[in-house]
Amino acid sequence: MIGFVRGILFAAEEEFTIIETASGLGLQITVTEKTYRDLPALGLPVFLHTYLQVTENEMKLFGFSDKEELELFLKITGISGLGARAALNVLGRFSPAQFYQAVLHKDEKLLTTVPGIGKKMAQRLLFELKDKIELKGFAAATGMAGAESSGNYGELLEAMEALGYQRGEIMPLLTELHAQGALNSSTEESIKLILRRQSLAKR
Repeated sequence: MIGFVRGILFAAEEEFTIIETASGLGLQITVTEKTYRDLPALGLPVFLHTYLQVTENEMKLFGFSDKEELELFLKITGISGLGARAALNVLGRFSPAQFYQAVLHKDEKLLTTVPGIGKKMAQRLLFELKDKIELKGFAAATGMAGAESSGNYGELLEAMEALGYQRGEIMPLLTELHAQGALNSSTEESIKLILRRQSLAKR
């Protein structure tokens, strides 16, 4: 298995990159949207965590700018019936932290905003990953422990949806506010705070 690639960035497209190694070999690597955005300018050194997928028809190398993306990619592709495309779609929609939070809160509706993920597939993701992801450890490590009591995550999402906002639009802000300890135990006060932040962001 190829655990990482270090070399010079030779070419970069939105879905793949070519890295020239010290031996002069050019490796074509499929990348996520975040990794593409993180790439340096052509001709500069680059390092990617990688996973080599071997199938009957081809070998494909996937690259990630941070290890958390690679770990989530492996968790998703490890589910029977879900392949690399589904994993890349998830990573194109959420950061690992946002995805884990959706799983933590069993947010099936939010997962269906990922291209190619319908209701049944979202249910399967939640079912398969609940035992594979150490939710309590993850929550504690990222400051999300007790999120249900800090402004009531579920109620906040439903309330913001009723006001015409999309879950995918609100969830990153909720994650940020919770990490800052800014959410109030009162759902009403938390909604006012979110609306103020949204108003400021649009100016």
